Amino acid sequence: MSHREFGFSCCMKTSTIASHYARAALAGALAQGHDAQDILKKAGIGLEVLHEPKARVYPDKMAKLLRILVTLLDDEFIGQDHKASPLGSFETLCQLILPCSTLGEALEMGTRYYRLFDLALHTQFEQEHNGGALVVNQHHTCLNKSRYLTEFQLMLWHRLSCWLTGKRIPIKVVEFAYPRPSHADEYHLFLYGEHTFNQPRTLLRLNQSDLDLPIIRSRQDLPELMKEAPYVFLVKPNNTASINAQIRRILEVNTETEMPDFESVAYQLNTSTQTLRRRLKDEDTSFQAIKDQVRRDLAICHLSESKYSINDIALKVGFTEPSTFHRAFKKWTGVTPGDYRAGETQETNPTELAEP
Repeated sequence: MSHREFGFSCCMKTSTIASHYARAALAGALAQGHDAQDILKKAGIGLEVLHEPKARVYPDKMAKLLRILVTLLDDEFIGQDHKASPLGSFETLCQLILPCSTLGEALEMGTRYYRLFDLALHTQFEQEHNGGALVVNQHHTCLNKSRYLTEFQLMLWHRLSCWLTGKRIPIKVVEFAYPRPSHADEYHLFLYGEHTFNQPRTLLRLNQSDLDLPIIRSRQDLPELMKEAPYVFLVKPNNTASINAQIRRILEVNTETEMPDFESVAYQLNTSTQTLRRRLKDEDTSFQAIKDQVRRDLAICHLSESKYSINDIALKVGFTEPSTFHRAFKKWTGVTPGDYRAGETQETNPTELAEP
């Protein structure tokens, strides 16, 4: 069973993740006296993530970082809660809920299971009119730096729901009981949909029609999920209807040649430029923004390897002048291409993590 069978995108050029999440994930290990530099080297992540808010990380490397932290701390919540979640807890959860008939039943049973651990942070399922809500409650003081564990739990339950049903489950709304954070722009990757802040509670709402969906997975599917986790939970489930995803696929296919312009993309999508602009506006994005994201992620991919020179990479991502590429890359990530590549082997040893 592959990533595609899970219903998740596994393209090599999949969207990168903000360095905020790497810094926040490391917080539990640092609080227990572990060294950030050593952990990041084992994960193959450059040290620029420690000090550069605009730096990006590929999902596979972020997944490796999380696996390292889980093993190092013997804790599936990577030191973020006031007590450890024992290794094997998540797999046991899946074994418990797979025989459920519907997604709603699975979420009810699964969230009750975690209540047995007396964790500081607990997600509860609440049935509502025409739907249900996954509500994150904090019962005790815990690290939860930058609310990493809060957001991770919402994302994990949603992605697990997608896997259990084999469908991309839409999110009605996500409400946060805190002000809009500086990394909120990343929510389109993890918690796509409407977001509201300064609410009474933190929760994620789902439609009743989705809660009524049958569970299509079986225990025979679980070993492959555990093998692929947490990567499959870090990437966005496929949405073939999204115009953003359709344009991104067209641009990624053409990364070895000159990327098509807006008119060419509209032609390939068999739509008018006016209609395409309207659909992009409806998804709160633009053609240039998508193109820049594809260029940025492809450049990061090449810079993480030693196959091409920086000038060659500039040409590959559509820049005729290396100087223009340097300026664009620094705007995207906060560092120059050379500094980003050098960061993979940087020997500094910062003692604190900067937050954007």
